[in-house]
Amino acid sequence: MTESMKNIFYALLLVAFPSMAQVTVSGLSSGAYFAHQLHVAYSSEISGAGILAGGPFWCARGNVNTALNTCMDTAGGAPRTEDSIDEALRRESDGRIDELKNLSKSKVYILSGTADRTVLPVMSQRLASLYKKWGVKANDLKFENSLSVGHAFPTLNFGNPCEDPSSPPYISNCARDIAGEMLNHLIGPLKNKKAANSSRVFSFPQAHGLDPAVLSLAKTGFAYVPVECESKESNCQLHVAFHGCRQTIDDVGMDYVMNTGYNAWAESNKVVILYPQAVRNFFLGNPRGCWDWWGYTGPLYHTKDGPQMRMIARVIELWRSKKLNFKKFSGDL
Repeated sequence: MTESMKNIFYALLLVAFPSMAQVTVSGLSSGAYFAHQLHVAYSSEISGAGILAGGPFWCARGNVNTALNTCMDTAGGAPRTEDSIDEALRRESDGRIDELKNLSKSKVYILSGTADRTVLPVMSQRLASLYKKWGVKANDLKFENSLSVGHAFPTLNFGNPCEDPSSPPYISNCARDIAGEMLNHLIGPLKNKKAANSSRVFSFPQAHGLDPAVLSLAKTGFAYVPVECESKESNCQLHVAFHGCRQTIDDVGMDYVMNTGYNAWAESNKVVILYPQAVRNFFLGNPRGCWDWWGYTGPLYHTKDGPQMRMIARVIELWRSKKLNFKKFSGDL
């Protein structure tokens, strides 16, 4: 199928099944970089992205030192949007990412905390500039850069003091429901949230036909599934939320899944929230359980051929085809 035929096919699907368009992603830190590169690579399928403390596409250029010194700090110089654009054009031409013109129809939410000393604000500034150059409309791009939060996910009432620079569980009480604000921008307007139901948290297999540990992935991820989204006939939306480094189950337990604020909005708005899970892998050079945004799984990590990218795309595909069976979380996984 040619690219033009694919676009026609997807357009017809959106007319017949409006929910097909409603897959959005978000993430914090490494999860933010990963959510952004997933959005770029699969822009025909993902309609929006929320990026908290993240930067532009291919910022690390496949090098962990560049990741540390250009994409978090600026000891090696700040990232250039021109480099992101050039790489994206290369990958578009070789078919490893979707057509970049799709991004102009996206909604994007970007947050950079004024107290963040881990990923400096210039990264988010360059990211916002990049999306503008890709044609994202002003009303569809929200850039929150005034909140005095450290390197953490800001919540209404859970976590560390808001200005805490960086400490477990990397979730901070900022009296702001950022999960709700982000979801409202990406898929809203939302109905008023309801109390989340912890019994609606399920697990799902993250890899099919391979050992996920070799990709620095856990065997299972988690999902919040409202009752209304259980049946195959349900017309629900999907949001995929990526944790940051040192926010794995081994590091912070279920805090990212249960306490970032997504689930209460999911409950009242027919949204399934997926929480994929990375794990530490010292052999791959990923000792903090980060998502791959610098190339520890290979040089094509930021494209559709990236192993972790393929895994997430496969999970989304299974959800869309109603073949993703959730097994109730039992606490011993």
